[in-house]
Amino acid sequence: MIEMEWQGEKLLLLARKGLYWPKEKTLFVADPHFGKAATFRKVGIPVSEHTTEDDCTRLLTMLEETQASRMVFLGDFLHSRQGKTNPVRSLLFQWREACAEVEILLVRGNHDLKSGDPWSELSIKCLPEPFQIEKWHCRHHPIEKPEFPYLAGHIHPGYSVRGMGRGSVRAACFWVRKRSIILPAFGSFTGLKDIELQPGDKTYISNDREIIEVSTAKRRLKF
Repeated sequence: MIEMEWQGEKLLLLARKGLYWPKEKTLFVADPHFGKAATFRKVGIPVSEHTTEDDCTRLLTMLEETQASRMVFLGDFLHSRQGKTNPVRSLLFQWREACAEVEILLVRGNHDLKSGDPWSELSIKCLPEPFQIEKWHCRHHPIEKPEFPYLAGHIHPGYSVRGMGRGSVRAACFWVRKRSIILPAFGSFTGLKDIELQPGDKTYISNDREIIEVSTAKRRLKF
């Protein structure tokens, strides 16, 4: 993990693509897209459901490591109505039983509006964006010129780093700006959108095992 200060608060950026706020014992995660693999299978594309199982395990690992008492999903918990299958439901119920003491909130994203809220038995409180925690807003969609600093998801930010030769690494990233932090997509079965950094922006790339800061002034890394 990487510790940083943002808006006067200490935050931890986790390699497993979560953001932890120690002061509030709150873990933030964006865009898990549960049920996406099941959606693909329904249209005849063979995709393993192990992605859902693996992602549930990662969530539990982050909760255990941080001892968070609250988790906030920044949108797109479920991918689609077609993905709300019995196997997906079963895996999510097992995950929820393993963290039953944790308060869980969902700021609805565009996919949530189409798929509908998660099963009520998961005890997830669903809210429209923006949802305010102290002086911050929790959103799904990033906005320009915000009234309040905010955390968001939606765009699945990615960043490419060139090596000394012709090779490069492209990975999910946290995109940290003065008034916003855009979290990487948590779901294993999601794509990436390359971001364009502006002066003062920072990005932290992650491969689920390690997290590395990449500054705008240093676009080349040795590997």
